[in-house]
Amino acid sequence: MYINDLSYYEDKILDCFGDSTTWGDNGVHTGSNKISWVHGFQHLIPFAEVRNYGKKGSRIADCGDREDSFVKRLKDMKVSDADYMVIFGGVNDFQHSVPLGDFSIDNVDTHTFYGAYNYILRYLLSNYPDCKYIVMTPTKNNFHHPTKNYPTTLQTNDLGLHQSDYVKAIKQVAHLYGQPVIDLYNNSGMSPFIKVNTKFQPDGLHYSKLGYERLQRRIASQLLNYL
Repeated sequence: MYINDLSYYEDKILDCFGDSTTWGDNGVHTGSNKISWVHGFQHLIPFAEVRNYGKKGSRIADCGDREDSFVKRLKDMKVSDADYMVIFGGVNDFQHSVPLGDFSIDNVDTHTFYGAYNYILRYLLSNYPDCKYIVMTPTKNNFHHPTKNYPTTLQTNDLGLHQSDYVKAIKQVAHLYGQPVIDLYNNSGMSPFIKVNTKFQPDGLHYSKLGYERLQRRIASQLLNYL
C-alpha cells in the first residue's frame, strides 16, 4: 500500500538491520553513523524514529571467528515496538566464503547462508508478526582492501561462488515467506566499476557521504512501495 500522505509515518518506527553499509563505513577510516544512509532518513520519510542496527563486518551466518553475525544480534534489537524493519546484508558472507547450504524451509543451519537467512526471517516473523519486513540485497562491489584479498562481484570466492549466488539466495528465502525485496544489487543506481564513481564508493564497496545520500534516496523511493 502506497501512502500519499507522508504524515502517516510520523508515529512509526523503522529498524535498519545491517552491516558496515548501514553503520556508515566509508572505506577511508572517516565513516560513522552520521554519514550512513540511515542518518537523516526522516527528512525523506518522517518516521518518529529510525534506528541504526548496523555492525561493521557482520555476516548473516554464524562463523567461528566472530560473534556478531545477524543471527547472534537478533535478540539485541528492540523490535517489539518497531513498525518496519529493513534487512540489508550478505556481502561479507560472500567475501568470507560462507557455505550456501541448501534452499529448504527446514534448513535452519545458521552456519550456512540459506539456513541463517531462513532462521532470521522465521525468528522475526514468528516473534514480531506485527512488524513489516523489507529485505534489501547487497550492492555490487569492486572492493580493493589494502592488505587482504577479497573477491569482487566479478570474481568468485574460495568456494567458487559469485556474489550473485548469495543475492539469489536472499531473494529465494524472502519470497518463500512472501517478504518484499528491494534489489539494490541490480538497481542501486551506482556502479563501482566506473572509475569516477570513487566519489560515491571510495574503496569500491563502502560509500562516501555523497554516495550514502544517493543510496538513501534510492532506498526511500523503493521503500514507500512496501510500507
